[in-house]
Amino acid sequence: MGVRKGETEAGARAVFSHGQRWVLLTAFALLVIFRLPRAWAQGRFLDEEATVFLAYAWHHPWLDALFRPFGGYWNLGANSTTLLVARLVKYGWVSLAHAPYLTMTMALAVQLLPAVLILTGRATWLAGRIAVIAALLIVALAPATEEVFFNVLHIQFHLALCVALIVALDAPRRRSVQIGYGALLFLAPLCGPGAIAFLPMFALRGLVDRDRSRAWQLAAFAAGAAVQLLLFYGSNPMRGHLLDPGTIVSVMTVRLIAMPLLGFGKTEHIGDAIYASQQAGGIGWWWTAAIGALLFAGLIWLAARRRDAAIWLVLSGLLIAAASFGYGMVIIDRHDLFGPGNGERYNFLPIVLIGIALIVMAKRPGFRGRFLCAFLCLLLLVTGFGRYTKPVRLVASGPAWPAEAAAWQRDHNHPLAVWPAPWSADLSDETRPCPPIRHDASAPPAPRYCESEWVASFYRTHPNSR
Repeated sequence: MGVRKGETEAGARAVFSHGQRWVLLTAFALLVIFRLPRAWAQGRFLDEEATVFLAYAWHHPWLDALFRPFGGYWNLGANSTTLLVARLVKYGWVSLAHAPYLTMTMALAVQLLPAVLILTGRATWLAGRIAVIAALLIVALAPATEEVFFNVLHIQFHLALCVALIVALDAPRRRSVQIGYGALLFLAPLCGPGAIAFLPMFALRGLVDRDRSRAWQLAAFAAGAAVQLLLFYGSNPMRGHLLDPGTIVSVMTVRLIAMPLLGFGKTEHIGDAIYASQQAGGIGWWWTAAIGALLFAGLIWLAARRRDAAIWLVLSGLLIAAASFGYGMVIIDRHDLFGPGNGERYNFLPIVLIGIALIVMAKRPGFRGRFLCAFLCLLLLVTGFGRYTKPVRLVASGPAWPAEAAAWQRDHNHPLAVWPAPWSADLSDETRPCPPIRHDASAPPAPRYCESEWVASFYRTHPNSR
């Protein structure tokens, strides 16, 4: 799996001109933007983006707002962006009515980075126009992933995708590109712990390649991970509910196999049936776990048949899926695990990484399974196109922010409604203290920007979920 001589010259740069790559990047951006057109037409903050991060930055000193961990980890991207927006609005440099367009645009800029890596990176699997375009389409159209777009809460998932792509790309030789890759690798774990799951992949790839550039990449990535884990990462009652292996594999089967290949509607029925079987103490759901385990093992076996990037992408996708669904996912109701539209952000990385791995395997010369991989990749894209105009209701529409900002101008105590209902942001002139976190619904009411109220809200809305 090492880099062969001449391999660093392969990639999108070799098959597309400079101007063509700009056209593709623009088309990618437009394709992503029009997944949620109402967000741009109405102005959108996505729940905690305003109710927690922006509101906290509004009420607290900048150092406190910048370095506060929330939900068990430090999200530098969300903290810094909402802090900047809060200060710009308070100083009168930006109107509150235009505030969500700042966060949406900043998030979009970060969300273009995986496309930039695909269009500029070096790898044999990118030495073909169809492969490059297909990879871009998978990132832009992955089904049931709309939740990760246009908000600074979830740029952590796009940065984590950059990390996984860097594993699958050849190590760059130009110093400027090395610095750019290093900056991404250091930043990604500071915006969320999910990227840290890829650390074993970097260590393994470094051992296989025996390349000094890989060692520097690993050092930058490990440094960012150390800052997150040693200084900020901690427990949170909404996370850390370790699931049994059978449930984890069943959830992965529903979200990573059934949903991309069979479509959203059929998968919802499959998920409901698996959940009902599990709750009834039946053995039917174990068949799903067994079938899923065999399919994932087969995928790993296929990926490992050649010395290319497929194995790194498949292992990264399955590893982040197991970590997310088995430990890191915010679980309100156990049934949500089996619903592909619940917690869409956790679908994004594994679906995209496995989809790109299929592209890598489809490009293998003389590989007997290449046509099957191409067909599965095509099926994934068809499902993505089918869901393109049918986003999940919670992120498809919401209150118009300019109207909320106008109401706030008349009365600063007006709670500003955000997407989705019923959440609202407190940008009042009064700062209230935050009580300690309690693991039940009896916690006294507090502003939602307090982590204690954020936790309590889950217990209040789902009192029988635990």
